Amino acid sequence: MSVRAVIAEVLDQRHSKVLLLEKVHHGLAELEMQLDNLQQMAIEIEADAEAIPTDLISLTAQITQPLQGLQAEVTQLNAAVTNLTKRFSKETINIGVAGKARQGKSTLLQKISGLSNKEIPTSDELPCTGTKSKIYHSEENAYAKIEFYSKEEFLKEILHPYFDKLNLAKPFSLKRFGEVLPELSDTRQDDRNLDKAIYETLNFIHENYPDFAEFLSKSPKTLELEEILDYVTQSGGRTRYLAVKSANIYTKFPNYDVTGLCLVDLPGLEAAQGHEKKLVASLEHEVDAVIFVKSPNVLGTDWEQADYNVFDLIDNAIKEIELADRLFIVLNEKNDGSNQKQVQLLKDKPPETYSKPRILTANCSDATEVEQKVFSVVLKHIEKNLESTDRQYVKTLAEKMTTIIKTLQPVFNPILDTLDTTHADLSRERKYRLLSEKFIRDLTTGLEKLVLEVQQELNISEEFKQRVEEICEAAAQSAPIPRKEELAEQYLEYSGWKGLVGDELNYLRAHLTEYLATKLDEYLQSKIDDALRQILERVFPHALQRVIPHNLTTAGDPRHIILEFQKLLNKAEHPNLYKTFEYILKFNFSYHSHFHYRVREEMGLLSTYSSDSIDDIVPQDAIRENFLEKAEEIARGLDSHYQQTIYRLRKKFSEKMQADPANALLALVEEVKDRLVRAKGIKEEWKSFLDPIRSQLWAEEFSRFDKEITLRKQWRTAIEDVLKCVQQVQAEFPHY
Repeated sequence: MSVRAVIAEVLDQRHSKVLLLEKVHHGLAELEMQLDNLQQMAIEIEADAEAIPTDLISLTAQITQPLQGLQAEVTQLNAAVTNLTKRFSKETINIGVAGKARQGKSTLLQKISGLSNKEIPTSDELPCTGTKSKIYHSEENAYAKIEFYSKEEFLKEILHPYFDKLNLAKPFSLKRFGEVLPELSDTRQDDRNLDKAIYETLNFIHENYPDFAEFLSKSPKTLELEEILDYVTQSGGRTRYLAVKSANIYTKFPNYDVTGLCLVDLPGLEAAQGHEKKLVASLEHEVDAVIFVKSPNVLGTDWEQADYNVFDLIDNAIKEIELADRLFIVLNEKNDGSNQKQVQLLKDKPPETYSKPRILTANCSDATEVEQKVFSVVLKHIEKNLESTDRQYVKTLAEKMTTIIKTLQPVFNPILDTLDTTHADLSRERKYRLLSEKFIRDLTTGLEKLVLEVQQELNISEEFKQRVEEICEAAAQSAPIPRKEELAEQYLEYSGWKGLVGDELNYLRAHLTEYLATKLDEYLQSKIDDALRQILERVFPHALQRVIPHNLTTAGDPRHIILEFQKLLNKAEHPNLYKTFEYILKFNFSYHSHFHYRVREEMGLLSTYSSDSIDDIVPQDAIRENFLEKAEEIARGLDSHYQQTIYRLRKKFSEKMQADPANALLALVEEVKDRLVRAKGIKEEWKSFLDPIRSQLWAEEFSRFDKEITLRKQWRTAIEDVLKCVQQVQAEFPHY
């Protein structure tokens, strides 16, 4: 199989796993939030410990103690999954090339890619490569594409790390950065030399910022290969490279068709001053293997601290993959062979790393040696091992997920049983049974007492008699008898007294009955309202008033309260209660319902069904000639009949109807009492009604139970969600 085919197959395998890895990432992010939620719930319980049962506090401590380290593991795992997703999403396999200045890194890149000093400059002096370059194999015509940092990227990804490392106040804008650079503090004595070096680098960027600022946030620029030098090198006083995010070069490699392969120049990896995070990020999700170039010094050589810094950066970037599977150390032999001894010395004495990377030797100036001893070796390694390395990478992450599950389940599973709400539910039910029974008991005794009070104290006979006297007196004083002048005028209209007197008697009778009905109804309604209020005071104790709108009080119309209460009842579930309050609402005790027919019996003197009253009022000697003087006598007759009728009514009310209102109200109270507390099955209806609103009625009594039950349910649900989430994440890990 060709190298190109191997690369294509590996990339296809990777791309097929991306969707699953994204699901794993989202699942782990959800798991992180759930674990954070558990920690926050524990903090809230600790803050309110006095109001929470001690066993629940102890349980939450058992849950949260193992979470602290576990949360860090989940976060790290998710970061690794994110990096792996980015790595698998790439359209190329990337080989990074690193090395200090004058070690042969740029020369190696030239020989592999076929580029020259015009595209990848080399120098025997200071480092000349200033930006990360990516060299892609392409069968098309060669060209380059320069990508620039956005202003925000440059501020946050390039500048802020310097300020953080030097403990300087970060600029909030590039305009502020372009002003005076803060002075370096000399307080950190241990690192002052390193700080000084980093500060000088920052100062260099600051001084040259006006020269390259125009390129920030520019669109990518396509160039001929000869033009690259101005954007990637710092030699010759060039500074544009500071604005360049990446220089992408597309060219045909001389020895192989390695479509899908990319060489990544990693300048500054060995120094890592101010850019550790950015460099590590590149190693984490962008570079699949690293070629580290080192040219042993003729005058003496060894593995240096800077070398180990690079090894650690590569090793720490992806801990799941052994260094030996990712790192190739190339010892660069000089053209004259002067350092062969030192090359052999380092090869015989490899660096003391936990995993031993492969050490290759070659003259990086010799294209043939580079092809045979370096590039072909790396390609064969990729061909043979990259797929298995990817598989191992995924497997290692999946095993970490399994470890997380094995940590969680022994802690969480036993606690799920102890978070059961059965005991708290039983305690709450016992409390509810006692409170509901007391409610019904108090309601029963209250209504029975009200019946006795109505029997003994609600004696309104004298009060009613007095009110009737007042109404009748007022009716007597306001008798609507026409004046004699009016009667005389009407006499002419009627052409006689009998028709006129008949109509006036009708008018007096209608007036009197309407007046009595209006005044008595006002009085009777007020007495009914008083009785209803007393009933409601027994039915609606303070607890039950909590479920009635606060703007309604017993001082207002009691029927409004009854209507609101009726809305709380389920007509099908509480039929007797509903009917009782419907009965109360419809209860009517009025003039027309209880007195009208008996009042009509005493209206004979005002009746016109016979001519007796008319004949009694109209004088026998009344003739046309004396109608003026007889008009006054007619008026007296009408008033006499009206007043006698009122007298009869007073006597009737006094003798036969005086006790009716009291009896009616007593009957109302007794009927309501029987229906609300004595009817068959009514206690079960009350309990059915009270059950769903128990927490409103007895908030203080139930708050502790409700809080405990709610907390137990919340914790149980949260733990179940965590366990379900980890199992789902594990199931979604891709399998090769």
